[in-house]
Amino acid sequence: MSEENTESREGFFSKTEWKFIGFLVLAVVLTPIFYGLPLLSPLFAMGTSVRLHKRKMVWLWSVAALLVLMSIAPFILRAAGLSNFVVE
Repeated sequence: MSEENTESREGFFSKTEWKFIGFLVLAVVLTPIFYGLPLLSPLFAMGTSVRLHKRKMVWLWSVAALLVLMSIAPFILRAAGLSNFVVE
């Protein structure tokens, strides 16, 4: 029984996974503030242990790029003459 108590318990997510989730949330939160800000999230992640996980970094860059494209889509469509959206 003493062995069970002395074992270190692993959390549901590792520290790196929590950081990854935090950077994803940061990208989403930064989206309405300014168009290019979601790209800061993967840049900040490069300074942490998340950078060692290629798949997580690809996800961060992909989500950030998608959020930026969604933010500037009305401007691109308007410039191409494909939208009646009024850009102020």
